[in-house]
Amino acid sequence: MRRRLLLRGMVASVMLAMSMAATAQSVFVVWDGGTQEIVLDTLPAVSGVVSYQGPVFDSSDANWKESATYEGVALIDILAAAGIAAAEGVDVVAGDGYSKWIPAAVLTGGTPAGTVALALDADDEAMLVFLPADRMFSNEDMLAAFGAEGAHYFGEMPSTTGFRVNGVAQLVVDGATPLSFDELVTAMRAAQAAPPPTADDEILLSVIHGDVTLDYTRFDLRQLEQIEAAGTFTNSAGIDYTATYTGVPMSTFIGNVPGDATIRVTASDGYSMNYEAEMLLDTSVGVWVLAYMENGETMPFDPGPLRIVQIGDPIPHFPSSLSARMVVGIEVLGAYEPYTLETIGAVERTFTRSELEAGIGCPCHTSTVTVTSKGETHTYTGLPLWRLVAFVDDDVFPALEEGLHYNDTDFSDAAAASGYTVALIADDDYTQEVSSDLIARDDRFVVAFKKDGVFLEPDSDGFMRFVYDDSVELPAGISLRSVKFLARIELQF
Repeated sequence: MRRRLLLRGMVASVMLAMSMAATAQSVFVVWDGGTQEIVLDTLPAVSGVVSYQGPVFDSSDANWKESATYEGVALIDILAAAGIAAAEGVDVVAGDGYSKWIPAAVLTGGTPAGTVALALDADDEAMLVFLPADRMFSNEDMLAAFGAEGAHYFGEMPSTTGFRVNGVAQLVVDGATPLSFDELVTAMRAAQAAPPPTADDEILLSVIHGDVTLDYTRFDLRQLEQIEAAGTFTNSAGIDYTATYTGVPMSTFIGNVPGDATIRVTASDGYSMNYEAEMLLDTSVGVWVLAYMENGETMPFDPGPLRIVQIGDPIPHFPSSLSARMVVGIEVLGAYEPYTLETIGAVERTFTRSELEAGIGCPCHTSTVTVTSKGETHTYTGLPLWRLVAFVDDDVFPALEEGLHYNDTDFSDAAAASGYTVALIADDDYTQEVSSDLIARDDRFVVAFKKDGVFLEPDSDGFMRFVYDDSVELPAGISLRSVKFLARIELQF
C-alpha cells in the first residue's frame, strides 16, 4: 500500500524552498539511525535521455513531452554512500514539502521505470528523474512499477510528469521522521560552505529612474540609512517564519515618487514583481527594507543577497508572496493602475490587483503553459482558470480575507459535470466561451499575467490574458481563441 509522508512541522515556504533544499549538489539522507549529507558529485554518475508522458485526454494524442538529457546519481548509490544497504523504500522530499514514495523494487532499477536518480537541473538543484532503457517513461511503465495506488495522476489521468520532484532536499528512509523545518535550515547552513564574501566594489543593485541608473555596491549600501528589526512572513503552507533583518528602507531607493507609481523589482533569475509605491512607502505598520543580513549573517545567494521584507516593532506580519528575493534591480515606472478581475456565477467575487499579483507571486498558485501563435512560441504564466471558477461555481469558497487561497474541494465537480458555460470577457465585451467539462481541473487553461517571465504589456495585452497550452485538443467543431484585456469571467448555468 502506498504511504504518504507526513511532514511533521517541516512544510517549508515556497519562497525559501531553494535555500532549504540542501547545498546545490548535495542531499540529506535521513533514517532512524541519523542524518548524513551526501555530496552528489563524489558518487558514480549516471546519465540518460528520456521522454515523459503526460495525461492522455485524447486517444489520438499520446501526449509525449520533449526528450531531455539528464546527468546525476542513482538513488541506490546515494543510500549506499550513507551506509544503507537495504531499504523498504524512500520518500524523496523537496524543500517545499512535496514528496514521492519510491519502493524498494523500483529503487533497484528492475522495473519499467528504469534507473531512479537525482539529476541536477539548470539551477544546480537536485531533481528526481527516471531513466528507463527505452528512453520512454510511459504511463503504463509507471503503473507497472508503482501500481495504481502509487502512481501519479493529473485529475483522474495517470501522468509520469508529476513524478519529477524538483528541489530535492531529503531522502527519508523507511518512514523515518524527516528533518523539521528548523532542523533542515540548521543542517543546510552547517553543511553549506560559506560563500566567498561579495567584494565591496561588486555591483549588487541597479536602480532606474527614467533615464538615470544608479548602481550600488555592498560598500555603497552600508553608507545608506540602516534599519535592523524583526519581521514575520507566512509561507504558502500557512507557517510563520520570523527573523531579524538588517537593510536599507525602500524609500531611500525610490525617492519621493507619487503613491500611485509602479515599482518593478527584478530578481537575478529574471523573475519580476510589481509593487505599488504607496505600499512600500507606508510606515504605519512597519518599514519595507531591502535587507542584506538575516539574523546577523549575510544572506546566501538565494534568498539573498538582497531581499525585500517588512520589519518593525511591534513585529509586522506580511505574506511571503510580497517578499521578493535575489533582488538585483529596482525600476520606478509610471502610475500604478488598479485593475480587477470580476467573477460571476452562483456567487460573485471581484479580485483586486494586489490579490491577483500576490497570488502569482507564489509558485504553488500558478501554471505555466506554452502557446504557439503566428509562428511564434511563448510561455505564459498565470492562474489556472478552473481554480478561479471554483470561487463562484457554488456557495462553497474560501473566506474573503484568505485571498487567493486554493482548496481542491472548493471546485464543484458535480456542477461541472452537469454542464455550464464559462464566458471569458474582455474590457470591450469581446467574449470567448468554453464548456465546464473541458476546463475542469485542467491547469492548461490559464488567466495569464506574464509572458516569457515578464508581466504583460498593458497596452498590447492588457493586465490579464486568457490562453491555453498547445497540448490541448479541442473537441471537433470547437474553436477557442485567446482573450486579451480580460476583465470578467461569467458562469452561465
